[in-house]
Amino acid sequence: MRFSDWMLVLCFLPGIAVAQSPEEVTETTRHLFGASVRLEELDLRFGSEARAILTRRNDGAHPWEKVSGWRVLRNGVTAGAVFVDNVKGKARPITYLVAFHIDGGILGMEVLRYRESHGGEIRSPMFREQFTGKSAADAIRIGADIRNISGATISCRSVTRGARALATLMQYLMEERIL
Repeated sequence: MRFSDWMLVLCFLPGIAVAQSPEEVTETTRHLFGASVRLEELDLRFGSEARAILTRRNDGAHPWEKVSGWRVLRNGVTAGAVFVDNVKGKARPITYLVAFHIDGGILGMEVLRYRESHGGEIRSPMFREQFTGKSAADAIRIGADIRNISGATISCRSVTRGARALATLMQYLMEERIL
């Protein structure tokens, strides 16, 4: 086997967290916002003070430095933002995207990579649509305003905590006039 063949095999090993391609993020964003939008990458490096504010508002730590974000522009005007994050499933990471309107409400959520053998039901529209319209002002918690899926408890909790963290991030970016 040549080196390039090994690279191809390594790229498709299950359980390996892979960065999302710009094309996949753009396609998913256009599906949610409409075809005429453009993405502009956000610099999401935060100092210790900003991380402390985000952690306090989120009621817990989150690996903020691992979140990727983009400003969504329509005709040169900010229409919202999208964030791609990974949360821990039972054994493997779950990669998901959350799109926000410019007012901070969730427009939609997509599970980009689900690597577990069980709990894939979180990819269903019935689960994901529960997040639509939620913002940092909402609980965004299992049992409060998000229903759990039997057999997918860990995945549901992880993605729900992640979505709450991203809503907190969106609110912070709006307050700081970054968005």
